Amino acid sequence: MNDSKSEQVKRFLAEPDVHQKWIGTYYCAENETFYEQAFDYIISILKAPKNSTFLDAGCGNCAHSIRLANRVFSVQAVDFSESVLKMAEANVKTKKLEDKIKIQREDITALSFEDKSFNYILCWGVLMHIPNIEKAISELTRVLKPGGTLVIAENNMYSLYSITIRNLKRLLGKGKGVAKKVPSGVEHWSTTPTGTLVTRHANIQWLLKRFKSNQFVVKKRIAGQFTQLYTRVSSRPLKSLIHGFNNLWFRYIKNPHLAFGNIVILQKMRDEATDIL
Repeated sequence: MNDSKSEQVKRFLAEPDVHQKWIGTYYCAENETFYEQAFDYIISILKAPKNSTFLDAGCGNCAHSIRLANRVFSVQAVDFSESVLKMAEANVKTKKLEDKIKIQREDITALSFEDKSFNYILCWGVLMHIPNIEKAISELTRVLKPGGTLVIAENNMYSLYSITIRNLKRLLGKGKGVAKKVPSGVEHWSTTPTGTLVTRHANIQWLLKRFKSNQFVVKKRIAGQFTQLYTRVSSRPLKSLIHGFNNLWFRYIKNPHLAFGNIVILQKMRDEATDIL
């Protein structure tokens, strides 16, 4: 992986504007029903003891850390961007959850934590923005305890939404040279005066194979949001209709193969030698 690309992405993510835009787009009130349903379901699968500690890797403004804290867990929230960590601190303070959520700056490709530090890790919508995804996977593997659980949420390149968007751009002659197909998925690159951003629509099977090669087993793979078409329309009634469909898909169907968002729950295999001891 070209280190210069990673540095360009880091510069882009250091700016507050992109995080403000993401917060307004993805953490809007209309999405709350989906997120609450999703976290209730995830926690029901994990069966984690109360007060267990989660690493929220790439916490952003701590929206998901707060969801975990509200479900009686402790959280070590980390992100690379100092600007978004300031937003996270203010968010946590407003919710009066300082005793449940600890915040610090970390690079997901070079975490400072010791090996086997956490029983639970959440990495929601983060790997898609990491140019060196292999290194990020390696670090998440390293800091997770044997027998521990990792929850990731990524976009699916084979979803109806992703395929439709790519074909429309091709037909309209837009985005040439910006989207690049690689083994890990389809990478969409955008360049601004402040830096470069990559957003990867993941090849989920490639991703699962990489985790399996790092001694993980898949406990569950389900749909996240079926579509993010709500980000591309301005009509309030139409947005509400799309959010409603996403909620219904998650609640009653959960099939991930056609869905844009995919949630995968992975468990790291135990070290047999350690278990014997």
